[in-house]
Amino acid sequence: HAAKCRLAQTQGITIKSMELDSTSVHRVLVDKGIDSLHHANTLQTSCLFLQCGRLLSRGSVEEMGLIQTPQRSDDLDKRYAIWHDVFLDSVDIHERASRRNLYGPVLFRFELEVLLDAQIRSIWITRKNPTDWRDHDKREDRYFSSVDEFAQRYSKGDFGSMFMLRHNGGSLKLSPYLKDIVLDAPDISDDDVELYSHSVGALRLSAWQGGLRNLAIVRRKCLRFCKCTSEYDTLLQNAIAKNDERELTKLFVFGGGDA
Repeated sequence: HAAKCRLAQTQGITIKSMELDSTSVHRVLVDKGIDSLHHANTLQTSCLFLQCGRLLSRGSVEEMGLIQTPQRSDDLDKRYAIWHDVFLDSVDIHERASRRNLYGPVLFRFELEVLLDAQIRSIWITRKNPTDWRDHDKREDRYFSSVDEFAQRYSKGDFGSMFMLRHNGGSLKLSPYLKDIVLDAPDISDDDVELYSHSVGALRLSAWQGGLRNLAIVRRKCLRFCKCTSEYDTLLQNAIAKNDERELTKLFVFGGGDA
């Protein structure tokens, strides 16, 4: 485990830690008018989190031999050694970008006070999404190196930056910080099963199994210019045309299988 706010000596090379004090980061976010942290995922993976009572890193789920939906960023996460980290956003990307979140239709919303929990002593904050990282990047190109720098350069609504929990066991407990879940509600049925109702039922069952008896699930309401409706419709039409529902069902499937 890297010690907080230190310079580590590794084979004669000085490596600056990018860990930021979580209490100080909390204070900066409050000053910027941010009151929530978010995590988006597919139905399958989200149900797993609820059953376990915590968010889990991709690497943790793999090591436990559990089922999670493959993500396009998996290879990059392994390549850049962030496979065992938990990711959060300071913004609802679906709402901000006016299009569906590519990571999935289920959005966990956490109280910002989660950053004050004793489990989280420090946090790493990326300057840009790791999908935009390059092999030749320096560590300073990828992460904010100090709280002061983060306070000066980060703007509310910037969803390029990601908040990463590292060296904390690859998990983040849901209770008592989970506010609610916001669930996309595309007007789509799969084999006469209305996906929104199916998803609500799966989430509630999983929450009950994980000890969350009063989980609030909020139906997402988009503005008229949001592109998510047309994007979900395109997924459906492609599934029909190709007789291949994998791209659609991997977002909303529950109960096992390859998703």
